[in-house]
Amino acid sequence: MTTANGIRLVLFGPPGAGKGTQAQLLKESLGIEHVSSGDLFRHHLSNGTPLGELAQGYMNRGELVPDEVTIDMVIDRIDQISDADGFMLDGFPRNTNQAGALEAALRERGQRLDRVVHIQVEDGELIRRLSNRYVCRACQRPYARDAKTGAPPQKCAYCPDGGEIYQRDDDTEAAVANRLSVYHQETAPVLEFYRQRGLLADIPGEQPIDAVHHAVLRILDAAHAGAVSKS
Repeated sequence: MTTANGIRLVLFGPPGAGKGTQAQLLKESLGIEHVSSGDLFRHHLSNGTPLGELAQGYMNRGELVPDEVTIDMVIDRIDQISDADGFMLDGFPRNTNQAGALEAALRERGQRLDRVVHIQVEDGELIRRLSNRYVCRACQRPYARDAKTGAPPQKCAYCPDGGEIYQRDDDTEAAVANRLSVYHQETAPVLEFYRQRGLLADIPGEQPIDAVHHAVLRILDAAHAGAVSKS
């Protein structure tokens, strides 16, 4: 890729599509800020920030945290990033209300998204991947069942004390199918929101990791070239 200065993108992908892996590769390749809504949420809650306390209040009452709180967290983080650095949003926006708020906030700053990248993987493959996934309880490193024995490893090879390998409750086949159903219901309108704006790029996610990564880089390179030609 020629340059990543000022690149602003959203990374979409269903559970098991490899979005986390691609986000890390893009961060390393481009040097742009990775803004994860989940990480932001945990940061504000654990540090007791005003936004964190506001969110905690809703949670303590058993209520859903309103979109406005999540939006404020993300916009607050974006405000800390220089125009030259660019950013990659992960886990946000989750609905068209959040997408519209992001668009308006960027417009106020004289900015816009360059591209929305959607990593596509068929549900059957996602269920296969996730129901075959195990993690180390200590370091969260992922593992899969042995191809010959069909069993996961007993201990983590990277933890000094050989961390316990287990399967998360939400990685069982039934739980994965439910997670995918929710993802499709929530995400489909957001993808259409960006498709109408000419920002959406679909990438087949059943390719090797490096092939997906280079496909994303080509798309961002073209987006950056187009932005430069318009300036």
